[in-house]
Amino acid sequence: METKSHEEKLISTSGTPAVNPALLASCIHCGLCLPACPTYLATGREMESPRGRIHLINQWSSGHSEMTDRMTGHLESCLGCLGCQTACPSGVQYEEILNQTRPHLAARRSSFARTVMRFAFQQVLPRYKLLRLLGNLLRAWQIMFGTAVLETLFGKERLQSDSAVGKALNRLIDWEAFTPIVPPQVSLPPSLVPKGNSEKGAHTQLFAGCVMDVFYNHVNHASIRLMLKQGHSVDVPKQTCCGALAYHAGEEDIAIALAKKNIDDFGHSSTPIVVTSAGCGAMLKHYGHLLEGDREYAHKAELFSKRVEDITQFLAHHQFPDKPEPLPNKTTYHAACHLAHAQNVRKEPADLLNELNCDSENKLVPLVESEHCCGSAGIYNLLNTRLSLKVLDRKLDYIEGTGAKTVVTTNPGCMIQLQAGIRERKLPVEVKHLIEVLDESYFSEQK
Repeated sequence: METKSHEEKLISTSGTPAVNPALLASCIHCGLCLPACPTYLATGREMESPRGRIHLINQWSSGHSEMTDRMTGHLESCLGCLGCQTACPSGVQYEEILNQTRPHLAARRSSFARTVMRFAFQQVLPRYKLLRLLGNLLRAWQIMFGTAVLETLFGKERLQSDSAVGKALNRLIDWEAFTPIVPPQVSLPPSLVPKGNSEKGAHTQLFAGCVMDVFYNHVNHASIRLMLKQGHSVDVPKQTCCGALAYHAGEEDIAIALAKKNIDDFGHSSTPIVVTSAGCGAMLKHYGHLLEGDREYAHKAELFSKRVEDITQFLAHHQFPDKPEPLPNKTTYHAACHLAHAQNVRKEPADLLNELNCDSENKLVPLVESEHCCGSAGIYNLLNTRLSLKVLDRKLDYIEGTGAKTVVTTNPGCMIQLQAGIRERKLPVEVKHLIEVLDESYFSEQK
């Protein structure tokens, strides 16, 4: 017989619902969310659709059923992409339902798994110097041994052993697929002003991100170049992890501590905070809601969130002094979930790409289901690898169908996921951050 957690006992004995009943009641179970749900499309299971998960949460939250391992599996298979929230005609706040449920899911993890995850969220991701060191060690490993070392040692076929060692090695082979080549780490300058600065541009602060700056450090440098080209000055203040991975794993206390530190580090001005990672941007814009009950930080957090802009928003709202070179080859755009759905930023990336689609060949081609999740979803691809790859397969089929040589996106998780799938299929397609494409177009003569 399964033992209830301490939290579940409190819920059932107090009679207090774990999730706001009004949020759950807003779902009329019409099913219009189903075509927007990547896990439902991948599995066909009702319990892995938004309305199915809401039904499960409602049954548990109201005390009509226990939170079983099977129920937990259905809920944790959610990507959190929020495509359903965009599609819902009833305005169901699925994100808030998920956020209220996640801490309870976290409480059900094994003590070992939770300890490891909390250590990573508290002690590894917030320490940029340690992250850069780990990134450099990983780069050295890749240069000396190559990224396919596990397959070389153990063969391309899965190890058949059901032992703990065999399962661990199989897991490492899975994870290796999601490890991009780490670029050389070049420290970001603390402050830069454009040449011949005439005080016409804005003063900005760059949020570099932790995973973003390790795996895509060159994108942050390109962002700085583009902002300088528009005439803006750029500061890179002391900062820490945005807290998104901790928050989405249900470790709210860690996310709150990181949010407070970033609010203090970035100061209390009206300076725009420009973000190059869609996932980080969505979290930073959520600080106002995260800390709304905190007397000391509620107002500070609200003001902080209002300052946050995705790099595509910021660049699209200002002018470049000259015309870009056109796109060099057929290009398509994958909209990161945390940009399109979480931040509702759609027009600006399209505007920037259309500026580059400026020759007669019309090289920007549409992508079917461009706003559907690729299966990355933070660390989802590490925890739910098989379903993540199934979701990715559908995305890759549509990318392959465009005939594009470049797929553009705006989030490091998406880039890692798409690159892994494209490598596996051996497709002649490059994955680039939108900023890389802009940088190549506006600085083509210098390359």
